[in-house]
Amino acid sequence: MDYNQINYVPIDFIKAKVIGLEANHFYDNPILKNPKSIFKGELLEKTIYRHKNLIIKIFEGCNRIEFSGSLHTFYNNGLHNYNDLSLRAFKTSLNNLYLDLGIKPDNLYILHLEWGYNLKSPQRTDYILDNLIQHKSVNKTVGIDCKVEGKYIQFKHSTKILKVYNKGKQFKLNQELIRIEIKQTNWSKYRLDGLVTLQDFIDTNKNPFVNELIHQWERVILYDILRRNKKHIKYQTLSFWVELRLHRSNKNFKYHFDKLNRLNQINGFNTKNKITELLIKKGNELQLKS
Repeated sequence: MDYNQINYVPIDFIKAKVIGLEANHFYDNPILKNPKSIFKGELLEKTIYRHKNLIIKIFEGCNRIEFSGSLHTFYNNGLHNYNDLSLRAFKTSLNNLYLDLGIKPDNLYILHLEWGYNLKSPQRTDYILDNLIQHKSVNKTVGIDCKVEGKYIQFKHSTKILKVYNKGKQFKLNQELIRIEIKQTNWSKYRLDGLVTLQDFIDTNKNPFVNELIHQWERVILYDILRRNKKHIKYQTLSFWVELRLHRSNKNFKYHFDKLNRLNQINGFNTKNKITELLIKKGNELQLKS
């Protein structure tokens, strides 16, 4: 399946510095009600507004305004983000952002950005989460918080986090729904390429971001073998992969990584490749809904 022509990837959470707008722009907005005031002693430190999952923080005395939240959830009136955010829906979300808060994409100086897809899982989502072991040299962090993200795992690197979680459990849906996403926690390298504001991101070719998501997913170690024998059980243990990385060559590590992938295809559910195909299919589908 071709993904080199995909030029749209749904973004979810964004954290940004607001530029080109003053604090009074938000103070005077009748939609923003019941702000939370944070004091340091007797001095007002910051004012926080919430609107349909979006948060605006106005820091007093330092001329800084921060914007954060899920543009996907905002599109759904602050209720959820388990459906698909098509290109058409994303454009509607941006239009609503301007109508409600007077914020345009070029007012948002990107600090963090998340992009990814919700997929109908080809296997029980919890099974996938339980059998993911590593991503590159990083072990998984597991969490369960049904009020926020359901059951999820993440692989935390210095500048990005690969996140995989049970979207169906999060929203108590009657279907297996898995989300694969990247959270870019340090935007510096993209800023050097001229992607400074959300408008810059909108204007650029999204195919590199689609490629990055697929590339990072394909680097996970997933134990997905159905017909097991004693020779293969070692691949299920974290200690085996840690030992390989510490005391074996890259060539030796790649040999076992590729062997596990082949075993997953021949003797397993082939879940990893199926999810890659679903990512590509979803990317092609969503950009057509313009």
